[in-house]
Amino acid sequence: MDGKLDELDQALVAARKYGILVVIDVHSPPGGRMANRDLAIGHEPLYQDAFVALWEKIARRYRGNPAVWGYDLVNEPQQNEPPPDGVPDYLGIQVRAAQAIRAIDPTTPIIIEAAQWDSAAGFRDLDPVDVPNVIYQVHMYEPGQFTHQGVHGPKTNTVYPGRIGGVEWNQDRIRRALAPVREFQLAYNVDIYCGEFSAIRWAPGDSAYQYLRDCIAVFEEYGWDWSYHAYREWDGWSVEHGADPDDHQPTREPTDRKRLLLEWFAKNQRP
Repeated sequence: MDGKLDELDQALVAARKYGILVVIDVHSPPGGRMANRDLAIGHEPLYQDAFVALWEKIARRYRGNPAVWGYDLVNEPQQNEPPPDGVPDYLGIQVRAAQAIRAIDPTTPIIIEAAQWDSAAGFRDLDPVDVPNVIYQVHMYEPGQFTHQGVHGPKTNTVYPGRIGGVEWNQDRIRRALAPVREFQLAYNVDIYCGEFSAIRWAPGDSAYQYLRDCIAVFEEYGWDWSYHAYREWDGWSVEHGADPDDHQPTREPTDRKRLLLEWFAKNQRP
């Protein structure tokens, strides 16, 4: 972890230079995932202690850094089984880490994620936490039959907008899928951040563009912050690549998906 934090130090210098704000995310927490895909930190005190100590270390190192927008405590928690008696669950350990951070860094926003892989459905059972300056994050990949076609199985040529899995998917359906998050936002007057959303680049025609456009329209309507998944990670999600899954070179001309993101990014103001 120390080596990764050294890399992050360099990235934050560059981010500050170019006016980019950074979310620090512990993507794989101590203990990883159990056989049932639960995070071990939702069950094991040993890993919980290591998780809190890690965030204390991060908070000491980056408190007051103007390039840091927030601390994203853990990626896509899952809690299929309840924890042992007296052991905090996936949300309880986030609260414990958040409280430890606040003892060190009173101002940097802390980002809480919901269960069920941080999906909108996870917000149905989410309780607001008693920690100041918290942002609640959601990930949006619904319907997975469209967004992930060809990722975990063969390509299906599923088109958006259109009938997917027996349901007509369009912007209104995206709004309905995100309804639990919107209801949570309005009920508790909290800030919402869509930390991940995407559609596979080889979706038929301009389907991926239309899906991203409609998602962003809803996020903006609701006043949510958002970031696209992902930039130069795996080229399946890349807006710099075209629709051919066998072509791993960026396109010479910007894709419609890249232009869409850049148009929205241009509305941001340099901090």
